[in-house]
Amino acid sequence: MSSRTVATVIASSLMLVITAGRAAADVCVTVDETEDTLSPRDRRAALRILGRQFELAGQHVVSSPCPDQYVVTHVQLGSAIFVTLWGPRGHREATAIGLDDIPAIYNQMVRSVLTGEPMDLRGVVDRTNVSATQAMKRRVDSDSIFYARLGYGAMFADPKQPVTSVGLIGYRHELDSFGIDVSFLNFQVNHAGGSSGYGAGNTDASSGSWVKLEGLYFKRPLANQTAYFGGGLSWSGASIFDGRTDWSGNGLQGELTAGYEMARASTIRAFVQADLGLPFYVLTSTSYLRPVPMTPRQYAPSLTFSLGPGWQRSPHGPR
Repeated sequence: MSSRTVATVIASSLMLVITAGRAAADVCVTVDETEDTLSPRDRRAALRILGRQFELAGQHVVSSPCPDQYVVTHVQLGSAIFVTLWGPRGHREATAIGLDDIPAIYNQMVRSVLTGEPMDLRGVVDRTNVSATQAMKRRVDSDSIFYARLGYGAMFADPKQPVTSVGLIGYRHELDSFGIDVSFLNFQVNHAGGSSGYGAGNTDASSGSWVKLEGLYFKRPLANQTAYFGGGLSWSGASIFDGRTDWSGNGLQGELTAGYEMARASTIRAFVQADLGLPFYVLTSTSYLRPVPMTPRQYAPSLTFSLGPGWQRSPHGPR
């Protein structure tokens, strides 16, 4: 077989493949006029633009009806236009902001149905076809809460000390799911009363943090009430005095928190909270009486349960 004959056969085969591929790629587009809310003029323009997007994607657009027919509807509410496209390769939905946004939506829809990929995938959405809703700056609503709290708990020293818990100043900045909590002057105190001083036989205990910083996670971020939990660090100190020996120490402390917040849709809210303090230091003893204490060093974590009111600096806007 001569080279000319071989070239002719190859060229003919390529033409057949191209022709078959072109025939297989014939599509047509139409509007569901029973559901569509655009004006007849806008519908005609929309069909031209949609057909052009199929052509740019390598499809051959023919008159409707055809076997591979795609149907589009537009439902307008205010400036928002809800666009739906369905056909032999599935359906896609998107929201356009005004008629000017529709060509970008069409471009994404056509790329998506022809490739079978979601509309939010890279390669379907790029800088040339990003829609107004996708370009909008997304923000999470936030609340700024001031609070105080009062409760009861224990210091787990030797022996265990019951304490009254007080939080004087707290501030919580809540994004829907996450929040930052910073509080000052959190104290746990047990004053035995009666006479004091060495040899008195009464035990006084106290612990507290000058400043505490935590991150919080809210389990049901949009609900009016939700459980939350988190953790962080504080700078704290603690002391125990039993009339004979004084244990004291200070330093960095780990903080674990779990709670339940209520009335989150209001400017005034309430919460119940449990706090576990895990010091990164130990208490060391000082004694001026004999015998010397059997426990010269103690580790004194604390656990408190408290109830507190919170109030917003300013009401939040609609979500």
